Amino acid sequence: MGETADQIRDRIEQTRNRLDQDLDTLESRVKQETDWRVQFNRRPWLFVGVAFGLAMVAALALGSTESS
Repeated sequence: MGETADQIRDRIEQTRNRLDQDLDTLESRVKQETDWRVQFNRRPWLFVGVAFGLAMVAALALGSTESS
């Protein structure tokens, strides 16, 4: 015969708990992946390159407005 109501409730509760754990894991990973400090520690030279590029763009923008 089929499952009893108690067995179905137990399965639902287990599934809920597993989903809660998965959601917590996902939330933790998203926070880690979007934290600039973590990304900087993984790819410091990328940040240096981006900072250099932005400085160059700012210098060119400021230089072109002063000469006009």
